[in-house]
Amino acid sequence: MPQPAGAPPAGPEFPRQFVAANADFGIWQTVEGYYRNLLDRQVSTREELEVWLCQVSELEAGIDEERAKRHVDATCHTDDEGRQHHYLWFVHNIDANCQPWRNRILRRYLEHVQRIPLPPQRYEVLTRRVRNTVELYRDQNVPLLAEEARLVTEYERITGAMTCEYAGREQTLQQMARYLEEPDRQVREHTWRLAADRFREDTARLDELFEQMVALRHRIAVQADCGDYRNYMFKRYQRCDYSIEDCLTFHQAIERVVVPAARQLAEDRRRRLGLTALRPWDLAVDPDGQPPLRPFENDAQLAHGCAQIFRRVDPELGKVFDTLRQRQLLDLGSRRGKAPGGYQETFHERRVPFIFMNAVGTEHDVRTLLHEGGHAFHTWACRHEPLLAYRNCESAIEFAELAAMGMECLALPHTELFFGEQTRRATRRFFERIIRFLPYMARIDAFQHYVYTHIDEGLEGWKSYWQALTRRFAPEVDHSGLEHYDRFAWQQKLHIYEVPFYYVEYGIAQLGALQLWLNSRRDYEQAVAAYRNGLALGVSRPLPELFEAAGCRLDFSEQALRPLVQAVMNEIESA
Repeated sequence: MPQPAGAPPAGPEFPRQFVAANADFGIWQTVEGYYRNLLDRQVSTREELEVWLCQVSELEAGIDEERAKRHVDATCHTDDEGRQHHYLWFVHNIDANCQPWRNRILRRYLEHVQRIPLPPQRYEVLTRRVRNTVELYRDQNVPLLAEEARLVTEYERITGAMTCEYAGREQTLQQMARYLEEPDRQVREHTWRLAADRFREDTARLDELFEQMVALRHRIAVQADCGDYRNYMFKRYQRCDYSIEDCLTFHQAIERVVVPAARQLAEDRRRRLGLTALRPWDLAVDPDGQPPLRPFENDAQLAHGCAQIFRRVDPELGKVFDTLRQRQLLDLGSRRGKAPGGYQETFHERRVPFIFMNAVGTEHDVRTLLHEGGHAFHTWACRHEPLLAYRNCESAIEFAELAAMGMECLALPHTELFFGEQTRRATRRFFERIIRFLPYMARIDAFQHYVYTHIDEGLEGWKSYWQALTRRFAPEVDHSGLEHYDRFAWQQKLHIYEVPFYYVEYGIAQLGALQLWLNSRRDYEQAVAAYRNGLALGVSRPLPELFEAAGCRLDFSEQALRPLVQAVMNEIESA
């Protein structure tokens, strides 16, 4: 895709590939030398400053790629202590040591732009982010951030080892989730309880881990003069275009608009299932007793089917996905010793994405690969951007998630490749999940707002608040007799442990994706073109402009939410 307009020249080639095999202890001296060279460089003109910025980007891309490779290796093999050590060594000995040097580099950039004016249209977002980062940085937080990474790895190790014995074989909790779609209610309840009881075996350790994380994160925030961790993370996530109050307003809008819609769908489900009340194991089964959708049997079929869908959405996107397959940049299947969840990692030096997930043959797996494919296309679309800050899509998570959720919506007309004559049923389930997801998103986000602003209440107070949120955002599900399970259900959401406060972005992005869906119904080719136009910007513009470039509006008020939810409900009724 074309380089963004106004991008500076790439500059001379900067030294790369500084990480030699089995040379861990020689890495730091090399990295430190590059930082020192950049800090000592004389910069007098705009051209020299832009070359300097590109060279900073190349160094950071090389460091980040080595971290990413080790992280991928660690999450793909959580039961391999050597791989865990390999990753954590880098976090503690390279990432930690880089932080003071990065802070000096960012401060030097701010000094340079005081003397050398740069075009505002090109650099306003970069400068804003640099100022936020510099204001947050504290030397004393560097070892604390490294310790936080160690605790996150421990969470992945604990949850990655969870399995159940069922149907004559050992199965991961992701594999156990398949049985929640079975028409036999006894099977659903039994497997739900099996998985919940297995998770409960480690809840005491996860409680302890979370208490350590919260205390550590609060200390980081206080040392950064942010008051609490919520303020710290809003600044760290560069949330410059909406506020904490906007998020709380979003929660209220979901409670008023989406929760009633979810109750309506739940009542219809309860009636069709012939139940007196819906229980947690009744939410995934087909309400008309049809067998579960099993759209593929193995990873190869999943990848092949999604490749065909991507080609139909846009031939160029199909070629990108084919490249990922050819370069073995996918790890799709669930297995013991693999961290839960799914993600797209970016190897920033090579400027290519890597997709990780835990597929077990469900329709959800299809949506997940389409979702992570959207992230990958975002990474690929801006790979020619010379500045890492603008091609690192995590710098504007809300738009990165719009890229992913938007792809799920654009793929809808082509999912018959997986679902055949069951496509309408699958489409209905897709939209029903959106209605159920938004209240769940609000619950996860509100829980974190509460935890980090009520530190003194401790675990028991936080758990009680979680149960109050369950009653507020999921009143349609009967948890009577299951309260002890619900009390620790938040532990299963890895974002709370691994990427705190990274969840409201999904809700904001979902609203953008629904706008994209409605746009595609009016003019599909134009909607795809707008989507790709937005992706090509990377994260080089303020969030409202990125949404606008993709044909959407950044607005998560009740007034904006209501017509989108009504359109979804209409689609569900007609499916």
